[in-house]
Amino acid sequence: MRGYREAAEQEFFSLFRGYFDSEKDAGKQHDPANYSLDRMFPLAALAGNPERKLQIIHIAGTKGKGSTSHYISSLLQACGQQVGLFTSPHLATVRERFQINNQLIPYDQLIAAGREFCQQLVTANLQPSLFEIFTILALKIFAETGLHWVVLETGIGGRLDASNYIADPICTVITPISYDHMALLGSSIPSIAAEKAGILKHGCPLVLSTQPFPEAERVLLDRAAELGLAVHRPQLLPPEGILPAAYPPFLKSNFAVALKVIQVLGLVPDWDIFCLPELRARCEVIQTNPLVILDAAHNADSMQKLVAALQTLYPGTRFTVVLGIVQGKDVAGMVEALKMLTADFILTNPHTKKGSALPQLRECAEKAGLKIFAIIDDLREKSQLPTNCPLLFTGSFFTAVIGEKFFSPAEEKELE
Repeated sequence: MRGYREAAEQEFFSLFRGYFDSEKDAGKQHDPANYSLDRMFPLAALAGNPERKLQIIHIAGTKGKGSTSHYISSLLQACGQQVGLFTSPHLATVRERFQINNQLIPYDQLIAAGREFCQQLVTANLQPSLFEIFTILALKIFAETGLHWVVLETGIGGRLDASNYIADPICTVITPISYDHMALLGSSIPSIAAEKAGILKHGCPLVLSTQPFPEAERVLLDRAAELGLAVHRPQLLPPEGILPAAYPPFLKSNFAVALKVIQVLGLVPDWDIFCLPELRARCEVIQTNPLVILDAAHNADSMQKLVAALQTLYPGTRFTVVLGIVQGKDVAGMVEALKMLTADFILTNPHTKKGSALPQLRECAEKAGLKIFAIIDDLREKSQLPTNCPLLFTGSFFTAVIGEKFFSPAEEKELE
């Protein structure tokens, strides 16, 4: 996989083997005891409170926050800034979470920083989760590298997300909110929006994406009014030629949000040096002959946007969709969106310990009349797939990674 070295990945993760990984353990993931800020403050103090040395742009939302984060980072670079970027989850290599100027940091740097911090954790007898460690480790690396700007993406929610321990971000961003992580954030759009609104801070401007649900927007605007915040809407477009002509509409919308952030910060990008970032598993073409696309859409809203993008970009194309969904997601909503796509479907289990929704997916797909080409419980070899037809891997990051393993080029992109 791109940028992935198995021995180095194992060496890094082995440092933190004894710490709870909320992203892999669905049983514990939704335990309120594992979703709080209580462990963050001693953890940050142990690292020397790196957040105090950084100008942080904090981003929450259900969809679009990853691509928006990458765009902001690239735009800041075009303004002559050095930028740290922390996002999650990763597709191929853990280094995707720790980037400087939109490049993966070298394994040697990440492992050395991880080893040093792990020793501090053991000495202090702290027991944070792996995501909490990664959040602080990223900020520590960025501060020690001498960076000024950091783009920080929340993991889940906002109010109690590990990243929300920071007290004074320079700007906050809320991308589109829809149904996701309902066992933790609530079963209604207002309750989910209230959790996302938890990142808003006194005196910190908000850049607000167009919201698919009016009730989410009301919650966000009410909270912003309570805090007396300026609310900014995306309205700018880049000069012609900056984005490819055939570019997914939802990514254009996310780019407009990022551009508004740059304007709010009072910066002006030099378009002559701007570089469009690589967006892994966001309507990403990793092979063209035949066409292979990865997209991590994992709720109904994101699936609707993906289908609309494919219909616009590839009219008349009949895809074979490799579809695997994690247990607890809105299977019916995603299947309903996929009814609009001309496609054959291979239903499978995503490669994750979180649990698979395959039985429910099969039932919903049959009821919706999707054309099921095959049901493959254990998809491990490229030879299990049909050849010479356009392929789409979607339904989860864990399904997209199957396509990554089968079809990605082997080249590595590292920070020099």
